[in-house]
Amino acid sequence: MSNAPAPGGKVGLRPQDRLATLVIAALVMAVAVAAIIVAGDFPPTMLETDVGPARFPIIFAVALLVLCAILVFNTLRAPAAPPDDPAEVGPKISYGTVAIGIALTALCLFAMEHVGYMVATVPYLFALMWLMGRRNLIMNAVLAVGLTILIDVAFVYALNVPLPTGSLFE
Repeated sequence: MSNAPAPGGKVGLRPQDRLATLVIAALVMAVAVAAIIVAGDFPPTMLETDVGPARFPIIFAVALLVLCAILVFNTLRAPAAPPDDPAEVGPKISYGTVAIGIALTALCLFAMEHVGYMVATVPYLFALMWLMGRRNLIMNAVLAVGLTILIDVAFVYALNVPLPTGSLFE
């Protein structure tokens, strides 16, 4: 969605951008509500001090609902963009780029089974950053490795959830 500054420095939303943002927010809110409903059926824990398996999905789903509500509020109160000036039209949405991003995600998920989370995620994140227009190769590599390690540490050590190691390393 393009929020390019309108003439005069004001930012506005085109009607199609406003609609797209509201539809995406509604879909994410529906997924969050479904996660809360499904997590409610998770079995309780037998330990008195354990929070149980349903706690984290519910926390994340509520956070998603709050963030989506903020997005909807900001989208509805954003001013309308003036009609497009043909000389100032920004980049168009590239459905090919979206398709490549989806294909990369599927490839990464497939690769995780064979080479593991760490090996599959670094090139995936690097490729996504490149696909989104970030052309600094060194910074992309540093960010890809750093984010992969941060996510690994968060899941393996903080949440005690093992990530795939891959069948090649077993």
